[in-house]
Amino acid sequence: MALTTNSGLSQVGNTTPQTTPSGGPQKTMTGGRAVISVNNVAVGVFDSVSYSANIGSEPIFILGKFNPAEIAVTSQEAISLTCSGFRIVGNGPYADSAVATVGQLLALEGITITILDRQTNATILKVGGVIATGYSGSYNAKATSKITVTYVGTTISDESSISQDGYDDTLQNAPVLGS
Repeated sequence: MALTTNSGLSQVGNTTPQTTPSGGPQKTMTGGRAVISVNNVAVGVFDSVSYSANIGSEPIFILGKFNPAEIAVTSQEAISLTCSGFRIVGNGPYADSAVATVGQLLALEGITITILDRQTNATILKVGGVIATGYSGSYNAKATSKITVTYVGTTISDESSISQDGYDDTLQNAPVLGS
């Protein structure tokens, strides 16, 4: 089964569920199972996605102690994503990757980046309120040209978590800015 992106590229994946030696479904998530979508449109140029969700904290020091008496949670930091892949001639970061041009900055709205499991179609990761903050590229002899796009987002959910805004863990009601 081919998954066609809005750039006309295809990602061909094995749609037959993999099984363990005991005959049960495979539980380990691998890169080959991941389908990356930007605003529900599969993007076939990324071969790597890394993300980070951090909780802001502040150590509380009191007189007479050299170590913190407590660590206070102060915030949920912005979600960081880095997506990298190969560069396609005629289809740069402003196309599939949702990088805004200068003319689009004043009307910029957040997007949603989703990673689905190709075998089960389950949502593995969903980051909402995302904006692209930059991109870079490289050209090397005897290698494909690469592009890296960095993003920040406001909410993050996975298949087993409740979002930071208190929505259920099914991801059906997770808030998404700009949609």
